[in-house]
Amino acid sequence: MKKTKADRAGSRKLSFFFCTLIMLILSVTVPILLKTNTQVQYKSIYSGYTIGEIAEKNVYAKTSIDLIDSEATQKAIEEARAAVLPVFTYSTITNSRILAKADAVRQAVANFDYEMLVSILGETIASSIMSLDKVDILSYAYDIVSDILKIGYFDESEIREALNEGYKEITVSNHYQDSGSFEYTIELDSTFVVMDSNIREFLTERLYGILDNLSAKEAILLEDIIQEITEPNILYDRALTEHRRDDAEKNVDTVVISITKGQILIEADHVVNHEQMELLRLLSTQSNSFSFIEMVGHIIFDSIVLSIGLYVFGMFLGSSDLHFREHNFLLVTGFLISLVATFFLTLLSSRLNLEFSDSFLPIFFLPLFMTEVTGYKRIGFVSSFMLAAVMATLPTASIMTFFYCIVCSSVSVFLIRFFNRRLDMIYQWFFSAIACAGVSILFMVITQASFTMIFTVLLGTLINVSIAYILLTALLPVAEKVFNLPTIFRLYELAYGENPILNRLSGAAPGTYSHSVAVADLAEVGAKAIGANSLLARVGGLYHDIGKIEHPEYFIENQNGVNKHDDISPSLSVAVIKSHVKVGAEKGREAGLPIEIIKIIQSHHGNDIIAYFYNEALKFQAASADDNKGETVKASDFSYNADIPDFKECGIVMLADSIEAASRTVTPNASKYAKLIDSIFMGKIERGQLDDSNLTMNDIRTLSEAFVKTLVARNHSRIEYPDED
Repeated sequence: MKKTKADRAGSRKLSFFFCTLIMLILSVTVPILLKTNTQVQYKSIYSGYTIGEIAEKNVYAKTSIDLIDSEATQKAIEEARAAVLPVFTYSTITNSRILAKADAVRQAVANFDYEMLVSILGETIASSIMSLDKVDILSYAYDIVSDILKIGYFDESEIREALNEGYKEITVSNHYQDSGSFEYTIELDSTFVVMDSNIREFLTERLYGILDNLSAKEAILLEDIIQEITEPNILYDRALTEHRRDDAEKNVDTVVISITKGQILIEADHVVNHEQMELLRLLSTQSNSFSFIEMVGHIIFDSIVLSIGLYVFGMFLGSSDLHFREHNFLLVTGFLISLVATFFLTLLSSRLNLEFSDSFLPIFFLPLFMTEVTGYKRIGFVSSFMLAAVMATLPTASIMTFFYCIVCSSVSVFLIRFFNRRLDMIYQWFFSAIACAGVSILFMVITQASFTMIFTVLLGTLINVSIAYILLTALLPVAEKVFNLPTIFRLYELAYGENPILNRLSGAAPGTYSHSVAVADLAEVGAKAIGANSLLARVGGLYHDIGKIEHPEYFIENQNGVNKHDDISPSLSVAVIKSHVKVGAEKGREAGLPIEIIKIIQSHHGNDIIAYFYNEALKFQAASADDNKGETVKASDFSYNADIPDFKECGIVMLADSIEAASRTVTPNASKYAKLIDSIFMGKIERGQLDDSNLTMNDIRTLSEAFVKTLVARNHSRIEYPDED
């Protein structure tokens, strides 16, 4: 059943979806497995060493990673919190209460309110005050209380608490001052701090200047009044202290140890020290799985990269690609091979405790394989981009991994020359190895890597490229055979190798064979001129008429003066002529020809009319009008029942076939050839035979010029040679 364009579009979309899904699963699964395995390896290494022993071999970092040193970070947090001194704040409420009591005492004395004095100072002090002849002592008391409040009166138990916490200093915040609030630091061991244990000493010093005006009894009474009125007004603000310590903790940067891939963690023949073991311990205790955010990021990144890559991949292949599903399958297979190889190479390097360099990443096979399979370098570049992007997400990757992968693999694709012999791949391998080794050295210089690694890097590059070409040589014939792909090697074998069906054609229909070779020459030249696949066009030209093996005598190029069609009706003649298309397709399938060649066989006449026999039928109808009784000749009965060409090479072979046959009917001349070609081209265009071929008008003009040059060169005239005696 013939597929419509809508069916093919739906099939392509479905293929695109499944390829994206499979490649996404692979690109997420392998990094997860590698990350888990890396942490297990560090645990094994950590358990295999003890401090003080001599290491037998180097231990390298498996990947670049930033380690969070939890212990060091916690220690830094504790130090930051400890650096925040206890904060003591000035209590305005306490201060107001003390001054209010001092005012109340003076007011009670002025009003001779003994009961009020007793309630504030107690009966003993109140009685002593009331027995005084003068009350100046209360003014002294008020002034001294005010001074104490300004200096600050501390709670001795809270000072002892700060000392017990190990602090020799405290911060005083919002100290009472007329000019506003400020902070300062007090050294508890060296600064005189007013508190319960030394309040008497402070008062003695403060009263020193006024003792001359007071008796001993009045001085003692003054001290008792002040002690009774005052209370600590500088208090330990535990909430503010904790808040400042929390802020200090927030400002502590996490202690991060940056490890670069390939860094020597333990050096051979050296004693393992505490720092090295601590580093291994940290590596072994790091999370061995991706966080949810990391996982989502990986999935989003890989989805975008792979979707874009596959979309460009399909766009470069073109809508007329007859092996779209096969090419997608091979892309996924090559992708799988590359990632599985990456996984096992990483495991192997870990088991051997070798430094894993980017030069060991299997980045060459997939781009080279897809380039050779499709015949397009741009497909190789797209494959290189997708693979490099996924390699950059591996736990072993560094910041330069993506650039290294895409540059190296792109260089190897760029250096591809579509050779005709498989042996020529040896030269290709040599040039790729040299070029990629140069790129590896360049990246070592850019990343300032140690040149002690140069041997490892170059060896990895050589092995990597070599394995890629070995796999390419082994798997390319398998892909050709299984999927019947028209690779450059397959087409070359069909064009220039021994093929039984062409041998049969040359023996059974020598004229047709000669015509096919001429068509192949024209098609190849034309395809080269417009940038199409010239080898595909040549092979299509060679095999387009293999259906004429059956009944070759009915075709003019194989007749020797006797025309079989003279003895049969036009309708029977056209049936024989039309049959060579169907027979050719069947024989092409039996011979295992690629589907592109079979499409060329089926479509090299399109659905065009067979003009000669159509005209003969019209003449026959006119000559026997009385016997036909109104029956008419239908053009559809004298037209080929095939599809029109739907890719460039098929359209080129159609034009080359018509031109070659018609060119034998005119005198060799450039102007006549040009006129003949233009008329044939215009006829094909008018009858819609090139509508789906993707040939542009510019391509048509270029083909016309190329065909004219080729025909003139092939059918050039010569001088007449004299007869020999």
